[in-house]
Amino acid sequence: MDTDDLTVKADHDGAVCTLILGGDLDFLTAGEFLQHAARVLDDRIERFVLDLAGVTFLDCAGIRALAIATCFAPGGCPVIIRSLSPPARRIIALLGTDDIESLRRLTAGLQPQNGLRDGVTSEQGLVPVTWADLALDA
Repeated sequence: MDTDDLTVKADHDGAVCTLILGGDLDFLTAGEFLQHAARVLDDRIERFVLDLAGVTFLDCAGIRALAIATCFAPGGCPVIIRSLSPPARRIIALLGTDDIESLRRLTAGLQPQNGLRDGVTSEQGLVPVTWADLALDA
């Protein structure tokens, strides 16, 4: 295993789920990270923490994966990003994504806002989004 390979450890402490990331979160590992996040987050989670202290490289695809992963948490569940490594802090500062809401805006076209997509006034106007729509591997 390469020293820069992505590692994701899930730590559950009651209703708090912490994902501890290490290595590279980039175009090549974003899908793996999202699969792991989708498996460990469920409706019982009351707080979702992303620990990025061990991230050695983070690109725009990795940022996008973090934003998408925040959508896996139940509605109203606070999401906290903690312990930013220097590489993670650098890209987040460059993109101006210093809080969860600005991070989520990076995927605004992919996620519902207030339950409905922008410009949609009823559930009849919703189009289901699939993993293929996210084009993570494209």
